Amino acid sequence: MKIARITGKEIFDSRGIPTVMCEMFLDDGTVVTAEVPSGTSKGDHEAVELRDGGSRLFGMGVSKAIHNIDHIIAPELVGKTPDVVIADALMRRIDPTSDKSILGANATLAVSYAVCRAQAAANGLHLFELISALYDTESVSLPFPYFNMVNGGAHADNSFPIQEIMIAPIGAQNFRVGLEAAMEVFHEFQKLLRSKGKSTAVGQEGGCAPTFSSYTEPFDLLTQAIASAGHEGTFVFGIDVAANQLYDKESGLYRWGKEKVTTSDLIGIYTELFNKYSLYSIEDGCSEHDVAGWQSLYAQLGESTQIVGDDLFVTNIEAIARGIENELAGAVIIKPNQVGTVTESLEAIELCHQAGLNPIISHRSGETTDTFIADLAVGASAGQIKAGGCSRGERIAKYNRLLWIEDMLTMSALDDHSETD
Repeated sequence: MKIARITGKEIFDSRGIPTVMCEMFLDDGTVVTAEVPSGTSKGDHEAVELRDGGSRLFGMGVSKAIHNIDHIIAPELVGKTPDVVIADALMRRIDPTSDKSILGANATLAVSYAVCRAQAAANGLHLFELISALYDTESVSLPFPYFNMVNGGAHADNSFPIQEIMIAPIGAQNFRVGLEAAMEVFHEFQKLLRSKGKSTAVGQEGGCAPTFSSYTEPFDLLTQAIASAGHEGTFVFGIDVAANQLYDKESGLYRWGKEKVTTSDLIGIYTELFNKYSLYSIEDGCSEHDVAGWQSLYAQLGESTQIVGDDLFVTNIEAIARGIENELAGAVIIKPNQVGTVTESLEAIELCHQAGLNPIISHRSGETTDTFIADLAVGASAGQIKAGGCSRGERIAKYNRLLWIEDMLTMSALDDHSETD
């Protein structure tokens, strides 16, 4: 089975901003598609998201990336058997820059996703099964999900300093039970917000985005919602501070609400949240430009809670290696569009596993209904995933895909068991 045709298309993400879609046609009639996301909060060293500039669509068009798919990448792959390792290596030769600034990471990732799907189809495999084979895992597992309950920061207009407050169902017996419990908490949380005259409108990632009187208020309300839903002991809290957006490079201070605080003050706030709410995970608690802050945060809280780097690492193995050497974090966010190919994403996951760091597969604020990251989390047995809140179709699509995978794996296990009886 060979690739007959590849085309790029300009589509729109969940924020109404242009992004890239790739269609791939195989010579047996099989057609696969791939759609890539885009972020709002970004690290300085993410791979380049190629945009057109100019006046059309506020300069956010992606026709240049589409041109690169149609006229540079496609001629190199048409007529060949779909193989994501070979395709990714070819694109890295065409664009040897460290940040995909020639082809654009939005172009390369769309093709990489599509080739991976085509390769799975050509070999009669589910996508997660192919990823498992590429990653050489003996078995696969469903990840623990982080459900976004509160949107703030750049993902909402509520002036709340923390970009995300999440809950993770570590006390649930399986993914479906955890998802159902999270949905119940989400609806109880909305009911509680309404009873207090607060908005239940959601932010970019599907969490509620009301105005709060303090940074502790949403934790108190969520604790109450968890209890009202009957799920005490099931969930733990996680936060994504996205501290890059709070940091002033010149002064070295962070903007926290109406105040400006030092790194030490900020870590004191996290310590307070940990002590009061048993905070399980802190993502981007310091700016990527505040390395000493990261070292202090990890030294003070790293043994008791998961310290997670996103903008600090941008799914880049060199940055992750520096983080390991300097003991900056215990977990790493994996966003394939930060690096631009499936194989580079798998390399980053492998480095995390080798070093004892927890990889967390993550969505972006500007998402599509593409569910690739769900298969990636399962196939690479990443253990954790962030896919957004319990609302918005582009978020729920990932959770529904994980439900399907879990059901399929459960049925396969039952079939295997019955055959041995």
